[in-house]
Amino acid sequence: MLTKLPLLGLVRPGIVSTGQRFLSSNTAAVVKVHRSIYARRYPTMVVLPNGATININYHEPRRIIKLPLDLSLLSEAERKARLDKRKPKQKIRIEDEVEDNFNARKYLKYIKQK
Repeated sequence: MLTKLPLLGLVRPGIVSTGQRFLSSNTAAVVKVHRSIYARRYPTMVVLPNGATININYHEPRRIIKLPLDLSLLSEAERKARLDKRKPKQKIRIEDEVEDNFNARKYLKYIKQK
């Protein structure tokens, strides 16, 4: 039995094996694979609330996991200090009385002329 390979123009006896690779959306993905269950366990570092670290094998590929701090276990002063760190910082206001001595003509020599 002779079969003709249309792309190569060759005639070969027997069964034709094209060596085709079946690609799925996971093989060509640039982002992470969206799976609920991973086939293996991945080395991951866990950071405890006190700052200690533990190396574990985690079911998802992650580098680090930081556990949250329980504020109910802190003293009142420590709790207040932690909450103050979370507040947004005050914006700096520039007073209108600031003297401006910027001269734009001084920098005209650096601008390219067309």
